[in-house]
Amino acid sequence: MPLPQYLKFHDLIQIVESFCGSKPARIRTIDRDSEGFSGAVVLRVSLQENLHAPEVEFCLRGWPPDSLQRERLLGLHRLLEHIHQSGVKQVPVPVKSKFGTTLYAEASQFWQLEPWMPGRADFSSDPSDARLRNAMTALAQWHEAASRFEPRSSEVNWFKSCSAETSPTVEDRLERIERYYTQDARKLRDILGNTTSLGSWGTDYAELVQLARQILNAFDQSVESIGSELQSYRELRFRLHPCLRDVWHDHVLFEGDQVTGLIDANAAKTETPATDLARLLGSFLGDDGDRWDVALAAYRSVRPLSNREAKVARVIDRSTVLLSGMTWLERLFVHQQNYASPQRILDRLRQIVPRLDRLTNRHQSVIL
Repeated sequence: MPLPQYLKFHDLIQIVESFCGSKPARIRTIDRDSEGFSGAVVLRVSLQENLHAPEVEFCLRGWPPDSLQRERLLGLHRLLEHIHQSGVKQVPVPVKSKFGTTLYAEASQFWQLEPWMPGRADFSSDPSDARLRNAMTALAQWHEAASRFEPRSSEVNWFKSCSAETSPTVEDRLERIERYYTQDARKLRDILGNTTSLGSWGTDYAELVQLARQILNAFDQSVESIGSELQSYRELRFRLHPCLRDVWHDHVLFEGDQVTGLIDANAAKTETPATDLARLLGSFLGDDGDRWDVALAAYRSVRPLSNREAKVARVIDRSTVLLSGMTWLERLFVHQQNYASPQRILDRLRQIVPRLDRLTNRHQSVIL
């Protein structure tokens, strides 16, 4: 992929030199538009000290400039350094620039540079129990270290720990369900019922429109059941501490059975660990309840997990299934966002629909 037009190559060289003191051998972009919506520029940087030395690779991220964003990112970098120093070596820690900070301002962005972690996100092609247990062990170790992090006063809003608070994720999901149920689902039904309002998605991707209608129908059939489940956890209190919040299949790297990377921690924030369990196990295992039990047992071998946390993880996962399809429909048909790889969007919807169908069948069996 080409570099974004507003980025000049000489600016990128200057940015890399500010961190490493030497010019990069190569800079490549990464196609991340199937899942990433943080607004970050993500580049893969290769450095080579001399012709005979092997290349060393880094990940360079550029963030929109914002003073609040700066405080959060600096706090996140301190959190990651703490976790790495606690023994979780799968965590990439941003390096400091020549100015002594892990953020560098240039080309209307904040930039950070971190090691490129080895391994591949290939659990789906080799979903062994050994890999599953190792992923759960690494996640539990991450959580255990994060729970001992001591935030500065400027970082408390994002990275504090507490023994008994309601879950922000549960509250957020309920608000999103309410919004879709009372407003946005109706808007989507109108759009999908009028072929002239579908834009290029309607004319070029007939299968995508069909999948969209299936997603909307499944939402209508399951929304009240999932909303009721979540509502029962709204006022319950959980232990909260910094969690990844976006730890899913493509953010866990393996070499053989070993976990070599827990990457893209940029959504990290104070939350119940059940949120991370839901996100990762939903992407790893889908609705395979027996293997969920294997995974939770592996997690519990490292740190405690209450029955309440285990149960709410399953409920959060079901809410993810319910909302993920609707989120994509909103992006595609309401906001009419464009993506570099429409085929990957189509593949993502193909993955969502079977889980939605199972969710609908589960709801119907409960009624019967």
